[in-house]
Amino acid sequence: MPSFKKFLSGGVIAAFLGLLVNRVYPAAEPPVARARPVSSLLGSVDPVTLTGITPSFPRIPLPLQPPVLGGVDLTQDTIRDWLSDRSPEIFLTFDDGPSPKATALILDILQAHDVKATFFVLGRNAAMWPELIERIVAEGHELALHSYSHANLTTLSWEQKKQEIADGLALLHWQLPNLRIRWFRPPYGSYDQAVVDLAHAHGMCIAMFNEISINSDSAVAEIVQTVVTGQGRIIVLHDGQWPRPASLTAAEQRLLHGLAASIGVAKAQGAEFKTLSSHFGNLCP
Repeated sequence: MPSFKKFLSGGVIAAFLGLLVNRVYPAAEPPVARARPVSSLLGSVDPVTLTGITPSFPRIPLPLQPPVLGGVDLTQDTIRDWLSDRSPEIFLTFDDGPSPKATALILDILQAHDVKATFFVLGRNAAMWPELIERIVAEGHELALHSYSHANLTTLSWEQKKQEIADGLALLHWQLPNLRIRWFRPPYGSYDQAVVDLAHAHGMCIAMFNEISINSDSAVAEIVQTVVTGQGRIIVLHDGQWPRPASLTAAEQRLLHGLAASIGVAKAQGAEFKTLSSHFGNLCP
């Protein structure tokens, strides 16, 4: 009987210590938790202050980006004022990622040529492949937002627009709490004044483009031509789609070949590959 009491007492103490440790050092969420819709976590989000958010994953506070006051959006007119065919800068921008294969291989190519790009990511994709988000930032590229789920924002209510922007931004800040996300590119390039106002309220400016000739049907030669002659261009490329296929698509393979064959040639001709903020950052303080 004494031995049983001793055993029981030891078990109770061990259980208590286990509960205490879990309370102080909560167990890490399983990887699948990153794929949970963030909408279920946020509830109602104020577009200006983001108050009332109590994130349950990861367990870090959500910093607030102050609203943009007096910022200038990268509209077609702004781009024309700042860039011309004689500008040496080329801005490679990638939409809809990250994706586990295409984004990783694109990053390899950019690293090999020592050039930087801007990645407009979807919140739901970022939640599924956080290691690629960390790599984008660690290798000196710019992280920007492309909404949470790639909905056409002009077809949504104000509340739905707000949720697409707030959810996507919250996911990026949960992973990288101190990183400024300066640019927001609305899916399909479609936006209205409400989208502009919401982006500004969340500390971001709209970022459009002046080169989107590359699409899923583009041949390798077309991609090479676009990049080699891309000085003075903000070029839209795509490193993701939804749902993700099991392997690289033919379009992604052509994009990878086109980038590998063109970036070095463009640099040799005097092109300077830059992120958006390295050239336009002062427009969106």
